Amino acid sequence: MFDVLLLPVLVACVVSFAATRLCIALAVRLRFLDRPGTEAHKLQARAIPYGGGAGMAVALAAGLAAAAWLPALGAGPNHLVSDAAVVDHGSLLPVCLGALALFVVGLIDDLRPLPPRVKLAAQALAAAVVVPLADLGIDTFQHQPVLYYGVAWAWLVLVSNAYNLLDHADGLCGSVATVSLLAIFSGALLSGDVELARLVLVMVGAIAGFLVWNLPPARVYMGDAGSLPLGFLVGCGTLSVTFWPSGESGSQLAVLTPLLLTALPLFDTATVVIKRLRRRVPIMKGDRNHISHRLGRLGLTPRRSLLTVVALQLALAAGALQLRTDDLLSGVVVLAQSAAIFVAVVFLETTRDHE
Repeated sequence: MFDVLLLPVLVACVVSFAATRLCIALAVRLRFLDRPGTEAHKLQARAIPYGGGAGMAVALAAGLAAAAWLPALGAGPNHLVSDAAVVDHGSLLPVCLGALALFVVGLIDDLRPLPPRVKLAAQALAAAVVVPLADLGIDTFQHQPVLYYGVAWAWLVLVSNAYNLLDHADGLCGSVATVSLLAIFSGALLSGDVELARLVLVMVGAIAGFLVWNLPPARVYMGDAGSLPLGFLVGCGTLSVTFWPSGESGSQLAVLTPLLLTALPLFDTATVVIKRLRRRVPIMKGDRNHISHRLGRLGLTPRRSLLTVVALQLALAAGALQLRTDDLLSGVVVLAQSAAIFVAVVFLETTRDHE
């Protein structure tokens, strides 16, 4: 079972490492670089090659191909897992095509920046097509089709955009996404959905190979070609996992698990938007008020800033998984702890601003 589960992950990780290294060389040769000072939020002192998004895309395709070649988990004469663990998610094709479309949009934006509204419209269109075709909905509203698909559509657009905005510091977007995906993997295993768990791990492997080159100091950036489809896939993952199976006891607050898993990117997006509104500047205009910028103003180095954000994401993800089986009171405690984390972060981040 472990060979069938982990082999596609290993393939994705190795291919990602090699493909990203090749993309670095090609980007330098083609002058496909992210130059300092071209946008307000960019802090690097030198030009950094793009191409990480392409490396991850190739690795993800390789990992999915390996998973398709291997026997399905739960299928076959020896049954790698019990029959009850086999969950029919339908075709993955709509999700893959949606991610591919956003990869193309992101690549175009990396080559020649697109207006923010165009990128947002592309995310909205991709979500509008994928949600009904892949039957990604909010189970709470399963008897109300408009809300079932409508809320899922809004969720995908929100999460995709939040991860896109989170890609403003070395290693940040990939590291936060990895924690979220590992929590989704855990939720899939707890639900007995090992096939989905394997596919989520393939995504983790693709990110891991890229992060070798992207951790501070970064040698390559994923660009919008990486962050747009990455946020989209994380959003699809949160909609695909049943965090509160109907046959199990547990708090109904478990339906908030996807919100906690993506709370940090959403918090960063909300903070940036609020600050821009208060300053009466366009909300689509970039600035240096993202979480890594604010931590940097407190004196943290890029690596310590990254570790701080990852620690926050780990705490939120751990709490999110506790919502699955705990009673209502325990769920309220988890939500209160998560809220307290963000209150502490706000106080710390705004200290330098007040000074």
